[in-house]
Amino acid sequence: MEKRGQVTIFIIIGIVIVASILVFFLLVRPTFISERTGELNFESCVSDAVEQGVGEIEKNAGYVVSGFSYSYLGDKIPYLCYTPNYLQLCTVYEPLLINHFEEQLGNYVRESVNTCYTNSIGDLKSQGYSVVSGDVDFEIVLEPGIINVGINAPTTIGGSSFERFNVQINSPVYVMLGIAITILQYESSYGDSDLDSLMLLYPDYAINKLKQGDGTTIYFLKNQVYGNEFRFASRSLVYPPGYYIR
Repeated sequence: MEKRGQVTIFIIIGIVIVASILVFFLLVRPTFISERTGELNFESCVSDAVEQGVGEIEKNAGYVVSGFSYSYLGDKIPYLCYTPNYLQLCTVYEPLLINHFEEQLGNYVRESVNTCYTNSIGDLKSQGYSVVSGDVDFEIVLEPGIINVGINAPTTIGGSSFERFNVQINSPVYVMLGIAITILQYESSYGDSDLDSLMLLYPDYAINKLKQGDGTTIYFLKNQVYGNEFRFASRSLVYPPGYYIR
C-alpha cells in the first residue's frame, strides 16, 4: 500500500509539473524573440530589399552595373551573347545565368540586409532587451516560384540564442532566367530564336524581340502575373550588307 501511495504521489507531481509548463508557455507567454522575428519586421525588411534588388537588376540583364551594352532609347541593355564578326555565332557571356543573378543580387542587397539586422537589434535594445549581436552573412538561392534568403546572424537576446533566419519571397525570376537561357542557347547555336514555341510553353510570359540595324537583337521577357521584366541583347550570325542567301 505504501508503494502504491508513493507511485500515485509521483504521478500527481508529474501531472502538476507538465500542467505548470503548459500554463507558463500558453498563458504567461515568456518574453523571447522567435526565429521568424516577425515582431521586429526583420523578415519583411529583407523581403522588401530583395524585391527592390530583383526589380533593378533583372531589367539590366542580371548585372548591378552594366558592362558591354547596346544603347536603346536612352537605356543600356547588356549583351549576354555577342560576336563582333559577320557570319559567326555569338559567345554566351554568362553560361551560368542563374548563379550569376544570385551573386549579383546578393551584392546589390548586402548593405540593405545588414541595415535591416542593425535596425532590428536597435529596436530590441530600445525595448529594454539585453542583446548581443553578431556578424551577418547570407545566401540567396533562386528556385521555381520563390527566392530563398538564408541569413546567418548569431544573436543572443536575454537568455535565448539564435543563429539562422530564413526569408522566402514569391518571385517568377527563376523561370524567367530559364527562358533567357533557352533563348541564349538558340542564339549561340543557330543565330536566332523561336519565340512562338516558347510562348506556348510559358503562357504567363510575354516574350518579344527587336532586331536592330547592326544585327543586334534585344529581348524582352515579361511575366504577366507579377510584372517582372528581364531584358538583354544578343548579336549572332549577322550577315554583311549585300550578302545574298540562296
